[in-house]
Amino acid sequence: MAKFMRNIDLVQRCSGFYKEEKLAPYGIAGCQSKYIIEICLNPGITQEELSRSLFLHKSNVARQINLLVKDGYVTREQKDGDRRAYLLYPTQKAMDILSDLRAVHAGWREFITTGFTEEEKAQLSYLTEKMVQNARGYMESKQ
Repeated sequence: MAKFMRNIDLVQRCSGFYKEEKLAPYGIAGCQSKYIIEICLNPGITQEELSRSLFLHKSNVARQINLLVKDGYVTREQKDGDRRAYLLYPTQKAMDILSDLRAVHAGWREFITTGFTEEEKAQLSYLTEKMVQNARGYMESKQ
């Protein structure tokens, strides 16, 4: 099982390199693509909700959102009644690249499953979804 977790880590690190290369023309880091996608799909999401949905520390989210605001991909509005909460919205610039971001993610999935049968892909998807549910349960128990 230890080798399995090492392999998961290696795939994740390689994914970062792949995304960095493919997203360089947009001036965004590979890790920022998931923020943009999530905000495009959920306009008005708060930074806290984004942090929870991506399982990322609030300070990391705040740092990346600051960069995305500066680069013109996201706008941030103060939530009514809560001066500490911000609502996040995609800009047209973000919406314009959404399909490209999704294509990069799909390209990576296709690349790492090269040689897999459709049945193997379905089984992998099923098993990793079970893992995510277990991980989500852990995270929810910490809130």
